[in-house]
Amino acid sequence: MKKRFWLPVLAFMCLRLWAGGVDGFEFLNRDINEILYTVSLYRGIAIVGDDTVSGKADFRFAGDDFDSAFDSFLNANRLYAQKNDKLWLVSKVRFADLGNGLIQLDASDIRPALLVEKINRHFMVELSFDSLPETRISLHVTGKEAGDFAGAVVRQLGRDYSLEEKDGRLRIVKAVTERSSISSGREKSVVKKIPPIEGKGNLYQVDVQDSTASSVLEELFKNEGREFVFACDSNAKIKRIMFSGKTFDETLSLLLSCASLKTVQIDGIIYVLNDNEIGNSPADTGKIWLRHGISYGQINSVLPFVENRFGKLNAVVLDGNNSFLCFTTQNTHEQIDEFLEALDGAKNVSVITLRYIKTDDLLSHLPPGISSSQIKSGTQDNVFFFTGNREQLDYLNAQLESLDAPARRLKYDLLVMQYQKTNDMSWDNSLSIRRITPGDFTDASVSLGSVLDLNLDVVGAFGFKFALSLQTAINENRASVFADTTLHGLSGSSIQFKSSNIYRYRDNNIDPETGKPVYTGVTREISSGLKIDVTGWVSGDGMITTKVMASVSRQGADTSSTTGNPPPTSEKVITTEVLCKSGEPIVLSGLVQNESSFIEQRTPGLGKIPGLGWAFKGRKETEEKTEMVIYLVPHWEKDEAETVVAETDQEFFMRINRTYLGINGGNDAASE
Repeated sequence: MKKRFWLPVLAFMCLRLWAGGVDGFEFLNRDINEILYTVSLYRGIAIVGDDTVSGKADFRFAGDDFDSAFDSFLNANRLYAQKNDKLWLVSKVRFADLGNGLIQLDASDIRPALLVEKINRHFMVELSFDSLPETRISLHVTGKEAGDFAGAVVRQLGRDYSLEEKDGRLRIVKAVTERSSISSGREKSVVKKIPPIEGKGNLYQVDVQDSTASSVLEELFKNEGREFVFACDSNAKIKRIMFSGKTFDETLSLLLSCASLKTVQIDGIIYVLNDNEIGNSPADTGKIWLRHGISYGQINSVLPFVENRFGKLNAVVLDGNNSFLCFTTQNTHEQIDEFLEALDGAKNVSVITLRYIKTDDLLSHLPPGISSSQIKSGTQDNVFFFTGNREQLDYLNAQLESLDAPARRLKYDLLVMQYQKTNDMSWDNSLSIRRITPGDFTDASVSLGSVLDLNLDVVGAFGFKFALSLQTAINENRASVFADTTLHGLSGSSIQFKSSNIYRYRDNNIDPETGKPVYTGVTREISSGLKIDVTGWVSGDGMITTKVMASVSRQGADTSSTTGNPPPTSEKVITTEVLCKSGEPIVLSGLVQNESSFIEQRTPGLGKIPGLGWAFKGRKETEEKTEMVIYLVPHWEKDEAETVVAETDQEFFMRINRTYLGINGGNDAASE
């Protein structure tokens, strides 16, 4: 692109230098359009070449008369220019008005299709044409109408083309030659009738080279006026064959032998088949080819039933007419017709609307005796068309009473508690003194406050005693609520709960020469936190099988900038599968993370004094143990007919009071 841009600019600079006193300029073997553009810059007028201008040329000029030099350049390259004050249009085609209605056309070295388009555009007539050759022509002719010039083009193209006129429309058509088809390269296919010889009927002449057998046989059948069907590989090639004076049967036999094909005539129609030696063995004695068809359904779905009834058959499926050819005995042919007549009856079509499931769900769980070919999806996901008799329809409706049912819904009450235990070994230079009061010995109380506000019914699921201990741990900051939510899903589907942090760091490598990390420009991610996957399934007896996979991961300190390694991570994973009733709790523990830390504090300046500095330092070493405990309660959300009436608030508090009194009074109320 840069080279093509600078060439006209350099030429223009040469022209400007010449205008200032240089004797002349020249273009050697340059693109004509580039020459026109550069000259237009010098001349100060638009000089444009149309779509006929192409190729390269030379342009030399020295002197004062530029216009004469430019006209000489056009004449030398057989170009013509239409000039006005603002534009010079250069073309290889020129229409000149000679008066008295005569027009002279001059065209030099131009493609025929492009020349016809110029004639069409000049005379504004409807002039169309078939595919024209790419050979360039030159034309200098005088005429009055578009037909005069179109006819001159046809004469240049030769006898293979002719000009037709119909209803004022002109068209250049390619003349039909004796050969029916001639392809590129060496391909040739000539099949034609020749004068008959007495006693032999119609005779044929054949000259074929590198043509498909289907095209050659099609010419032969059309010349003979015979109906035919190709039931074979129609791309088989005939390399070379040439003969003359053969009858139709002799010609057909020779062509079939060249392409390893054979024909079978049934009801006046010739079927072309692959010659796979069927019918040549003694076991094939008495067998014949016949055609069998059906009126309803698809032949590919019916043929397996036929072969299952009669065994493996020599059958050829015919495309597009729902039939097949079969090679067997006459008795078997009759039995096949009877079997197809019973199998291929008009089917009743019913429209069925599903209530809860989709058509795709039904197709993946079809009841025995119903095939997917009998079901066709409708415009909606829950509507389909069923093809079958009345007995099959009644059977399908009976099965849909259990299949077309709402999916069982599951609810999971999820509570994740984070328990912490810290061992603090510290030495501090500070002293704290306060008075001991009697309340230090008697200050102990427990109340159910935040526990009752949890989404999970802790008291109902685990009992009052557990709720008291959990509330105490929360009050003493030994436990905190990490997650408290409800998950909803369908039986058999998976549900995921995820609470994580995404840490992004720049990847780096260690420079072997300096030993320092060098960033690669790639950003990576590390995810850490809690992840819970729950898959539940409700069995027929109402039991819930729950599979739980829980993982806790923690990211360590970022050392990537100093060591060239990504931050370290640790992960604990628990997987369990539990069978329980609706409302029975599941507890997962053991997701423990240990972390140690050491902190040193000092008084600025004084803490660095040897020996005496220990009095101004403070050290704190902490070992922290964190455990995630997951409390999961699955519930089967039953339909209205199966739902148990929920207890009222008054009944709930009465049950809580009875449980509390049973714990403190030692009676049997706790067992309730």
